[in-house]
Amino acid sequence: MRNYLFIGLFSSFLVAFFASCPGGSGGSDEVVPSFSDVTSASGIGNVGRLGQSASWVDFDGDGWLDLITGNTDIGTSKNVFLFRNNGNGIFSDVVAGSGIEESRRLRSVSWGDFDNDGLPDLAAGTIASGAPPLLYKNLGEGFFLEVSSDAGITREGGTAGHVLWVDYDGDGLLDLFQANINSNAPSFLYRNRGDGTFEDVSDDAGLGVSDVTNSAVWFDANNDGFPDLFLANEGENRFYVNRGDGTFLDRTVQSGLGGDLLWDSVSACAGDFNNDGFLDLYVVNISSPRNALYRNNGDGTFTDITLSAGVWDVGDGRTCAWVDFDGDGLLDLFTTNHTSPSRLFRNLGDEEFEDVAVDTGIDLPIDVFSATWGDFNRDGFMDVFLTGHLGSALMQNDGGINNFLILWLVGNGVSTNTSAIGTRVWVFDTEGFQVREVSGGRGCCEQDMLPVHFGLGGEREVDVVVDWTDGSSCVFNSVNVQGGRMFFVFQDGCRLEVF
Repeated sequence: MRNYLFIGLFSSFLVAFFASCPGGSGGSDEVVPSFSDVTSASGIGNVGRLGQSASWVDFDGDGWLDLITGNTDIGTSKNVFLFRNNGNGIFSDVVAGSGIEESRRLRSVSWGDFDNDGLPDLAAGTIASGAPPLLYKNLGEGFFLEVSSDAGITREGGTAGHVLWVDYDGDGLLDLFQANINSNAPSFLYRNRGDGTFEDVSDDAGLGVSDVTNSAVWFDANNDGFPDLFLANEGENRFYVNRGDGTFLDRTVQSGLGGDLLWDSVSACAGDFNNDGFLDLYVVNISSPRNALYRNNGDGTFTDITLSAGVWDVGDGRTCAWVDFDGDGLLDLFTTNHTSPSRLFRNLGDEEFEDVAVDTGIDLPIDVFSATWGDFNRDGFMDVFLTGHLGSALMQNDGGINNFLILWLVGNGVSTNTSAIGTRVWVFDTEGFQVREVSGGRGCCEQDMLPVHFGLGGEREVDVVVDWTDGSSCVFNSVNVQGGRMFFVFQDGCRLEVF
């Protein structure tokens, strides 16, 4: 049973208490970091053309983020790359012999521990028409076994535009969601039975509507402890509120997330950019007049503030991500386009942004389709791997002097999945608070690192609250973050251990 007393009362009290405080952290470094292209130096190199999927993950448990990326090029026999991080800034492609078929043309990837054995498993969608997603069980030691059929991931008729992990029913088991890009099939929701198999509950859940869905994002929009669903469609988008009983209610119109502006959407990403405790939504469009930033009003509705915020990117959009790239305590916004360079909107506070892509050196003209953020070199600043139709690039964040906190969350594997997907973390400092939610995927078919990152400016000490998906919470007071810190957080025993 979920402990709504803590989530509903304590967290809400803290949000209300700090609502009038300015976002961000005190004494932040005002120097904007830049990015360096380390694609060749890292050993990754150009992994080919028509890249559409990428994700950071520590698949081998050595504490260093590894990288998977997939292309959709029919002209080559190698489309999947699995790069092991050697811990010295160099990566090695180990996909050969891993059990992951390197010829697959992957459109999306998502990592999550579906069997709660402590090892992240891989779900992937291909461009093969009508084919179900691929499910690879992590066997450890760098080996994977495809178990799609045995697990019951067999429903045909849909072409997986986006697959991602989510514990939609809060039972501690990761379920699998498949967004389909063909109009003759609805999106599929597979419920994890807990015995290594899944059952299709799409219709019973109320998600059996046929749309051309390019991508999806799950996020707890109303802070009730259950993940809600936004679908980025080529037709009208859809927003479903999770009722908490295994079913969903279409609230597209009532929420303010419907209308003509949000047609022809390709991706979306959720994050609390104004530090008010509610996750906001950015939607990327292909051919509509512009992208859209929707502020979460906290009452079940959203308001379009795109123009006043200065994030009206009109390029032929591809993906988006929320990331605090400069470590000042405010989430910044990264967007990519098909016909124009990427944009990096730095959060100035007061719901205003400025584009610093050129100044930071991240405005690469490689037609970026997918971008995954993670701290691969463990310096506390978020790096990004970009892949697209014209190539790929690994951009290293050169950082600054701001303090940071990175938390590697480990659920108990019973009432919360070990990957902690869906878990929320609140960090309180002298100026207010920040919140992050562990995600199973976002944007146009990618996933950022599972550990949560907080930029803290000049803060030296913070309080941390972890709200696990089963409703239990862990509280850590006066956590020292001087110089930047990384910790493991274990749900069992509420343990905070130095990384």
